Amino acid sequence: MTGIDIAFCTRLLKEVGDDLYAKFAETRGTPPHDFEELAQRFRQLNDQAEEAIRSALQTNYPAIRWSDGEFDLEEQQHAMRSGDYWICDPMDGAFHFFQGFTFWSTALCLIRDGVPVFSAVYDPCHRELFHAVQGEGAYLNGVRIAAGKKQELKHAVVATSHPTQVSKDGTLLQTVQGLSRVMSRSMITRMLGSVSLQLAYVASGRLDAYWEHGNDTFDWLPGALLVQEAGGKVTDTEGRLFGQGPGGIAAASRTLHPQLVAALQEEAV
Repeated sequence: MTGIDIAFCTRLLKEVGDDLYAKFAETRGTPPHDFEELAQRFRQLNDQAEEAIRSALQTNYPAIRWSDGEFDLEEQQHAMRSGDYWICDPMDGAFHFFQGFTFWSTALCLIRDGVPVFSAVYDPCHRELFHAVQGEGAYLNGVRIAAGKKQELKHAVVATSHPTQVSKDGTLLQTVQGLSRVMSRSMITRMLGSVSLQLAYVASGRLDAYWEHGNDTFDWLPGALLVQEAGGKVTDTEGRLFGQGPGGIAAASRTLHPQLVAALQEEAV
């Protein structure tokens, strides 16, 4: 039991997501002229959406803490391991949002003692709400979903994401090598946008697998619970316990997961 009102939380996420969609529809076709304008627009809308979610949750659940670690990778690596706290990404896929692409989402997750116990990912453009509760399954608009049933990676549609910014930590090189390894061993590879939404697609069988290098754990947690509760498997990219270090994420059905991890360890083609 999560101890929270799931209907209240999902309704809140939809309300905020729909408000964002109204702004999206209003400004679609007028992308920012430069990074400074994009950053200004992002701060304004993201902060408004986050405050709406945060204030409502703190009013209803004052004992549950709020994490501000969305853009703080150091905090993510030293995240609270005891008690309850919320993590939230009001605009997952913000670049897509401002460029007028529809693959963005609003995501919320409740962490208990370091483990996600509730998550919701809302796609306002298609009015699709994915949510999961630990031990109770994963759902799309109230209908239970399950990970895909393909047996071989060579027939799989897989997805990944590259780093938003080039850094010196080796993530970009890992991403390029991973693409070479997986693309040559799967049917189709795509980069679609919102990480939470791509993981939700794995949970619903629309995608067969997803992997990403780096250490953006907070980006992955909402979707990771969806995949797990849909019967899939989630680890880091080397098959180790997910979320315990900067090892990236590998998510797929239980049949394809070992094949995905093995492909990521093979020699690049």
